[in-house]
Amino acid sequence: MTLTPLQQYIESIHHRFKGLSDGAVADYIPELLKSDPEWFGVALVTVDGHVYQAGESRQPFSIQSISKAFTYGIALEDKGIGEVSRKIDVEPSGEAFNSISLEPESGRPRNPMINAGAIVATGLVDGENGEQKLNRIMQVFSLYSGRELEIDQDIYQSEKSTGHRNRAISHLLRNYNILEGDPEDTLDAYFKQCSILVNCRDLALMGATLANGGVNPITGLRATTPEVVPKVLGVMATCGMYDYSGNWIFRVGMPAKSGVGGGIVAVLPGQMALAVFSPRLDDKGNSVRGIAVCETMSQDFGLHMLHTTRMTSSTVIRAKYTGQERRSNVERSALATKQLDKTAHTIQVIEITGDLIFVSAEIVVAEVTGGLEHTNYIILDLTRVTSLNKSATLLFVTLLQSLKSRGIQVILSGIREQYSFRRHLKKRLGSDEEWLHFEYADIDQALEWCEEQILISNADRGGLNKPVPFPDQPLGKGFSAKELAFLKSLMDYREINAGDFLCRKGEEAVELYLLESGQVSVWLQINQRLRKRLSVLTAGCTIGEAALFDNTRRSADVIADTNVRLLVLEPAKLFSDDQEISLRIQRKLFRNLAQQSAARLVRKEAELRALV
Repeated sequence: MTLTPLQQYIESIHHRFKGLSDGAVADYIPELLKSDPEWFGVALVTVDGHVYQAGESRQPFSIQSISKAFTYGIALEDKGIGEVSRKIDVEPSGEAFNSISLEPESGRPRNPMINAGAIVATGLVDGENGEQKLNRIMQVFSLYSGRELEIDQDIYQSEKSTGHRNRAISHLLRNYNILEGDPEDTLDAYFKQCSILVNCRDLALMGATLANGGVNPITGLRATTPEVVPKVLGVMATCGMYDYSGNWIFRVGMPAKSGVGGGIVAVLPGQMALAVFSPRLDDKGNSVRGIAVCETMSQDFGLHMLHTTRMTSSTVIRAKYTGQERRSNVERSALATKQLDKTAHTIQVIEITGDLIFVSAEIVVAEVTGGLEHTNYIILDLTRVTSLNKSATLLFVTLLQSLKSRGIQVILSGIREQYSFRRHLKKRLGSDEEWLHFEYADIDQALEWCEEQILISNADRGGLNKPVPFPDQPLGKGFSAKELAFLKSLMDYREINAGDFLCRKGEEAVELYLLESGQVSVWLQINQRLRKRLSVLTAGCTIGEAALFDNTRRSADVIADTNVRLLVLEPAKLFSDDQEISLRIQRKLFRNLAQQSAARLVRKEAELRALV
């Protein structure tokens, strides 16, 4: 199974920091000492529900202080911001997680991310007693994680038997009437809350639920209200990493929460969540490997939440279709058309729109890599892309390298010159790579190139482009030998060199052209700077049908792409003394033109239906 680019990155960063052995497993809770210091898992979940993970991402561990953020959200939902704020402040303490950090006069804890504030938050959860409060917490946590969670009883007992400092804090809070009821009852619920078993994937999904406005991106179930989410993320940003919070927001720039069990969850609102599990902690109680992974990914992908890049949604994919559903505007011979009818499905086109940042680029990557079984060519159209940041460029580079390894040719169209994207691609991938093409102005030209490659690989190229005499052309069907001889007597041969005009816009339409060999393009001059290619005509095509009608002028320029040979008919010559044969020829010409036009309309209608 071929790995997606982002999965490759997650595995590479896991491998990079696996050898990092700084820090030590928490020892103040005896049961935590049983954790294997080499356990190391990484998981990333996007708001679209894509999951990427590496290492021991399914290894269960106790959630510990990470629970504080989510329980605080439950308290806000149950009691409201006013009541909770009277009991818990939101100011960073600059002290250790287990410090007795209370306001001198009121006894209010500094914030809900230290133990004192977290115990109060547990007490504010709806429920008549600790057991009911815990049930409420378990239900909500299970909604966040997308599965039913359990409590590690051994860790709970270990927490309870050694939690003397927390016991002192809870009784002090009761003394100030910040904590109501029996402090031991609430404290017991708090110990169990910290002993909930999760894995790295669970944490990432819980974080992604916050990133997604409170809705689990996989189950679609709401875990908390939209009003609560920014409050929770706010305290995570300022207080979630204890007295490392300032450095964290400076270096990583994502709201986060750590736990002494070795977990860290970081949230990028509207985009994704990253979770890391590794039991080796630094002197501040944060996972050493977790910090290293988060800092590196933030730098690599530009994930700092204060980057001034506009958000996008999953509408980044404007359209997706195959070369079977939409053809280039090249009018080809019957033989070439038949060949493309069988093989053009190997061309895949993805039109991208909006700002490309991490989450939107990831959507594109996931879409591209989601169905490549019968794909030989991929056209990525960036015409409607308004910006490309560092993270998007990195993901695209990784994507293109992945496609190369699978032998898939990549064509990039619509790249704006002002973007550094083109320069980065050339620098990282090389400008002479045969598998990568990014000099195509629009989708039509990119489709034409892909079709040409298919025709070259599936048939004799010369046979497909051999001269097509008039009797074998669509316009020449149905004529008797006598009628053909008469019609050809009215025609002249003409040769046009590559680059020369066959006709110009605005000229009087007095001639009809029948292309026997070569290729021409039809161009429309939009303004002084912009010119649009309307179609490409090959051997067997008719040019300038308007000449059969009175008082018309050329609607576009026709320029020879190659040396061409064609038959020229002046419709005025059709009105000969032999009216009978003249009328028969005119009727058949109009009939053939009508059939050609109808066939084009049918094809275009089919394309439009496929693209809707």
